[in-house]
Amino acid sequence: PEMSDDVLVKVDNVSKRFCRSLKRSLWYGLQDLGSEIGGRRHGGGSGLPQSSADVQLRPDEFWAVKDVSFELRRGECLGLIGRNGAGKTTLLRMLNGLIKPDTGSIHMTGDIGAVIALGAGFNPILTGRENIEISMSIMGMSIREAKIKSKQIIDFAEISEYIDSPVQTYSSGMVVRLGFAANVLISPDILILDEVLAVGDAAFRSKCFQKIQELSSRAATLLVSHDTGQLQTVCSEGLLLNKGTSK
Repeated sequence: PEMSDDVLVKVDNVSKRFCRSLKRSLWYGLQDLGSEIGGRRHGGGSGLPQSSADVQLRPDEFWAVKDVSFELRRGECLGLIGRNGAGKTTLLRMLNGLIKPDTGSIHMTGDIGAVIALGAGFNPILTGRENIEISMSIMGMSIREAKIKSKQIIDFAEISEYIDSPVQTYSSGMVVRLGFAANVLISPDILILDEVLAVGDAAFRSKCFQKIQELSSRAATLLVSHDTGQLQTVCSEGLLLNKGTSK
């Protein structure tokens, strides 16, 4: 589908199914892989069924996300709310390309910054500095640009004392600080944050939300949090997920 210039995220009837049985899940995965290789199932967009009504659930399968649709424009911040298990993180993982949807389509335009799980994207054996430098090089930054941006990220994260230690030695709060700084300070067009501020002291959380508000004026932001007060402060609109379906 066509997207207007200011629409950065368009989600149309996206669904994801999981299986409660590990053994069956592995078998279904092999079946789906075989079908995809054979050209009978296409991942990542246009070849998928239009909605959950076009898919027959197999034994032990359930919809983790079911027929979710929304658009997000530059300057908008969407707050995703719902109980644990409602499908919030699954939806964000699909948006970030970590898993494929089973129905519908996802269209995103621009650079993406995502902090979805503690430590996601970090090599635990490498130091914090090395992880940042690798991320900057992947983005195509010059050595000079990478050094400047790395210093800004380290200063914002406030963990300079530990930045040359392996990430696997960091506390969860330190990983969140570095992950948030590394993804927000690159000024992405689309920012995806999943409960990343649930860990850490109040002063740092306040600084992060100030940064989110600053970035939200020029980016499309998706934010998952159980703190409704913070969501009301930062978000321009909200989406309630209940057992995978949206309201």
